[in-house]
Amino acid sequence: MDQQPELRMLMEKSPYQSRWAFPFDPNPDWSCFYSSGAEIQEYILRTAKKWNLDRDVQLDHWVREAQWLDDRGQWRVTVEHQGQRRDEYADVLLSGQGVLVHYKWPTISGLHDFKGHITHSAEWDHDYDYSNKRIAVIGNGSSGIQIVPQLQKLPGTDVTNFLRGPTWVYYRVPPSKHLGRETNDPNPAYMEEEKRLWRENPAELRKMRHDMIARTNKAFRMFIKGSDTNKDAVAFATQQMAGKLGNDPRLCEMLIPKWEVGCRRITPGPGYLESFTRPNCHVTNSKITHISEGAVHTEDGQAHEVDVVVCATGFDVSHRPRYPLVGLNGVDLRERWKDEPESYLSVAAPDMPNYFCMMGPNAVVGHGSLMEALNWTGDYFCQWIRKIATEDIKSATPKQSAVRAFNDYCDEIHKTLVWSGDCISWYKRGTKDGRVTALFGGSAILYKRLIETIRAEDFDITYRSDNPFSFMGNGFTADEFDDSKDLGWYIEK
Repeated sequence: MDQQPELRMLMEKSPYQSRWAFPFDPNPDWSCFYSSGAEIQEYILRTAKKWNLDRDVQLDHWVREAQWLDDRGQWRVTVEHQGQRRDEYADVLLSGQGVLVHYKWPTISGLHDFKGHITHSAEWDHDYDYSNKRIAVIGNGSSGIQIVPQLQKLPGTDVTNFLRGPTWVYYRVPPSKHLGRETNDPNPAYMEEEKRLWRENPAELRKMRHDMIARTNKAFRMFIKGSDTNKDAVAFATQQMAGKLGNDPRLCEMLIPKWEVGCRRITPGPGYLESFTRPNCHVTNSKITHISEGAVHTEDGQAHEVDVVVCATGFDVSHRPRYPLVGLNGVDLRERWKDEPESYLSVAAPDMPNYFCMMGPNAVVGHGSLMEALNWTGDYFCQWIRKIATEDIKSATPKQSAVRAFNDYCDEIHKTLVWSGDCISWYKRGTKDGRVTALFGGSAILYKRLIETIRAEDFDITYRSDNPFSFMGNGFTADEFDDSKDLGWYIEK
């Protein structure tokens, strides 16, 4: 998670608290529509403690290598803590490393020769006083869009946003629509009577969350290329953005995209566009040529003298593991995914037995609730873990043919969706014309249906015994030797 000043979790479609919150323990007490970074973290820590989820968490540990030992049917995981390494062994290896985690610095000549203060949005320096400073913000993705208005409001600042191109910054559904009450506040506080209702009547909280998610899922048709729905969205967003920019021709030309809505991540960005109508906030799309000791230099010949450089320049989106992950036949997933990451349903990879990952290539990250999708993924993992544990399975590895078929399917569907449109996007690993490797080819509802059950036919399965039915034991179930069990439960009527 980025650590910007007064971070607000600006999800693409709707608020963090209703869509991101752990599905098993939603929070009725969020202070406002878009929650602050501190409030989000407090909720995560509180919920983890409440459900004892931190029981087996080991912090400040680094995985240095993972290798499949085929003779044992286990993964050997080398872990480092305080300079000491040790090996752990696991029948199943789950990766939760995510994708928007490892930030990257921009490749700008002279960046680290800068003598002022330099920081990245993912490693924010909370002790530094940004007031009364001339500040350069490089980037206008979701991080930059959140940072600029917060810095613009600080006393005595002068902020310049350097961007490569425009991006869609607008509300498809305003907070008032979700809340069912009129408000012009882009981030309204929840009223005490609303929070009290949700605390005392969880069904009302569920209804609010249900309705919001249902509206979002219904809106998936907006992502169809050339659709009337997408054209309407472009017209609506253009009008909304222009209004926030004071209909200034220069700002509108620079900041309003010409490509499809949804090609890049849509960000609500309260206050971002309005910031450029203030005298202390500026924007330029002239390419940065280099950074000197005290200035950012651009192709138009301008030298922007600044005291602070903020890099909101994104993350490593390659999906590659950060350590050697070696499966069958010496295949290292880092190398396998170096050019084109290909997964099985975003959760597994060929030649990687008993290996499952969260948010792998072609996951549900561009539409619908990410937290709900991760919840479905966790349920899918549990199905495999249960099957492996109870059926004496040594290894389950997705077939290369199944991986190829899944990726071919996604590629064909993406041709019909705006995610493959005419923009540079992290969905395509920072390219304009590359494959869409980040997003599932279809709706969140379709993905849920796809992983609700295991497709064992897509896997090569090996057993620890010669007879794959030996797991059934002596011909009885354990319940048949427990007099307290009901042995006629299956009678229907």
